[in-house]
Amino acid sequence: MSYRRFSFLLLLLLAGCAEPAADPGYTVVTHPDGKLYVGDQVSFEVLAPALEPEGQTVEISLEGGSLGTSAFSPFGIGGRDQATFWWVWDTSGLTPGVYTLTFTLGSGESWVEELRLHPAERVPAPEPQAAWVSTTSECCEIHYISGTDAARDIAILSEIADQRSSAVASQLGVSLQERIPLIFMPRVIGHGGFAWDGVYVSYLDENYVGNGMEIVLHHEFVHYYDDWIGGAYMPSILQEGYAVYLSGGHFKPEALAPRAAALLALDWYIPLADLANDFYNQQHDIGYLEAAAFVGYLHEMRGPGTFMEFYRTIPYLENASDAEILDAALAAAYGSSLDELETDFRQYLAAQVVTEQVRLDLELTVAYFDAVRHYQSLFDPSAYFLTAWLPNGQEMRSRGIVADFTRRPEAWQNLLLERLLIMDHARLFAAEYEPAARTLGWTNWILEFLEP
Repeated sequence: MSYRRFSFLLLLLLAGCAEPAADPGYTVVTHPDGKLYVGDQVSFEVLAPALEPEGQTVEISLEGGSLGTSAFSPFGIGGRDQATFWWVWDTSGLTPGVYTLTFTLGSGESWVEELRLHPAERVPAPEPQAAWVSTTSECCEIHYISGTDAARDIAILSEIADQRSSAVASQLGVSLQERIPLIFMPRVIGHGGFAWDGVYVSYLDENYVGNGMEIVLHHEFVHYYDDWIGGAYMPSILQEGYAVYLSGGHFKPEALAPRAAALLALDWYIPLADLANDFYNQQHDIGYLEAAAFVGYLHEMRGPGTFMEFYRTIPYLENASDAEILDAALAAAYGSSLDELETDFRQYLAAQVVTEQVRLDLELTVAYFDAVRHYQSLFDPSAYFLTAWLPNGQEMRSRGIVADFTRRPEAWQNLLLERLLIMDHARLFAAEYEPAARTLGWTNWILEFLEP
């Protein structure tokens, strides 16, 4: 046997004995979305291929230096198992090129990822001139990014915010003692609105979920006021249902009871116990509508005073599901169990008049927003509501970061599908049902064709 052949066989043998690499099923997601540029402050999500054991960690290192260590834990509304690293790689001062990062699990297994930094001068508009700008209105401390559509329209947006905050304050009979942090995002995240350390709202001309600021702000302000007022324990079914009820609809004004009654005719009704126990993983539009109609039913049955007392004083029960907590609280406040009230609620819905237009509008609304979520899950996962990438606004402003909101995927698939969704939305919300159904059919066909 020649020396060369022997050496080759020896290398193969040694390679076979080497420690195996980590499961390649781990997925690394970088932020901001799209290409990375010199000067970016980069965040990472490391997604586990399966549920990690409690306490499992991952460390990111570059050229022998640690960028940080994070434990796997539930992330977002959907509770995805991941390790999250916020702005751990500051690329300022680096040269363009490919960088090799090492990811090491607490178990000792590791793998590498190569990331390319592009020249800073190629960063897309509205960067690098874009910066955070702040202003105040009667209700809010408003933050937006210069050079965006919100910056152009900030005067009218401030006026709408003041009107909606005043309306919510009147509904709840309270006045806030401080201004609401209101952040306008120049990209679509989720369904266009979130409330946690402030109110985050998507606003851009090319907004495929629509710029209906009146109802979006009203909904999110209800959540903000709700958190400020507080309560013993407020299940998601009631929090979200109350916000839709006080807003007079979810994404547009709508008669909630007849619309929810159509769920029975379509066989889409979700048992209230199931809705309470796993609210955000139910079909989104059906769940929000049904929850709002149930809140409306409780309002009508005993009046808003009884509902408010019940809503603010629900006791938390250790080792109990939300349905069990809700059942006990309803029995105490209304003298009826959840099952008994659900029977009455279904009879209440069955007595509603459901027109063909209401049924058709509901069918197309559910189909449209399902298409939105399908698109986001495939081609813009940072926007998908269950695992949305929604950085802390105050931290972004203090660091001077705008890229997490100004950049979004802009491949041809994104441009095509977002344009179709904008058409679908315009026709649906104009009640042009036949053309809406036709274009939505094309949108879904393309989504299925492009799905990996």
